[in-house]
Amino acid sequence: MTDHRVWHASRDAYHCAFRMVRLLIANGASIEIERMRVLDMFLLYPPLLHRSSMLNDIRKAFRRLDVPKPDQVFLRLPSAAAVFQDLRLYQNSAVAQLGARGLISAEDLRDGLLTVMASELPDDLVRRAVERNAAGSDIAQFLVREYSKLPLRGSGGMYRKAGLPARGLVR
Repeated sequence: MTDHRVWHASRDAYHCAFRMVRLLIANGASIEIERMRVLDMFLLYPPLLHRSSMLNDIRKAFRRLDVPKPDQVFLRLPSAAAVFQDLRLYQNSAVAQLGARGLISAEDLRDGLLTVMASELPDDLVRRAVERNAAGSDIAQFLVREYSKLPLRGSGGMYRKAGLPARGLVR
């Protein structure tokens, strides 16, 4: 019997680190770690954004991206809460990798922020991140420019609107 291994980006801490670099480059500024967790989930699974409650102007920008609905994709997507909890391990590993390589600010990390150290990023990594952000549906730009307008906490916050468990949210 053949041993088959199935790879998926959601189970790859290196891919997660790359997604985080993509979002940081697209944003051009620091991102709170907890906000990054949400944005990373939606960058990995854009169809889950259809299940998120959004303000009208944000929803309008999202519709322009023409992201397929969850029932139109090959992969059956569980709830955003389940995906979010499942990704936490890989996101923690990705942040640790970025920190260990000196690609994010250790000082800001202690304050709960992810700040890319642009001078430390390899040129090839920056080029690939910019290319991926430019390719396709502009989802990274939407996430950092539009969806990030939502506060993280509270009744109108990202966690509530995305249907995510806020119990683990660091205050």
